[in-house]
Amino acid sequence: MTENEFGAGPNQMIVVYVSEDTSGEMDPLALFGHIAADAEQRALAGCRIVSMAVMPLRHGGTLMNTGGGFQTKTSVAVVYTTL
Repeated sequence: MTENEFGAGPNQMIVVYVSEDTSGEMDPLALFGHIAADAEQRALAGCRIVSMAVMPLRHGGTLMNTGGGFQTKTSVAVVYTTL
């Protein structure tokens, strides 16, 4: 998982978490567990989550033109504010 921080005005930042592509189905518990652990550390510095948005990056595993499949890579943008 990579993290990129962007300043977004006074007392606010956006952190984009990007998962690795393992070509297998993503584990949402691992993804959001990583974000929660990072948010817990940021909370010690006074940061709080304001909002989150998910952007799917890669879809794989389609079977026989059914359109079904699974996400193999995604990103989550989290807006943090400081108190």
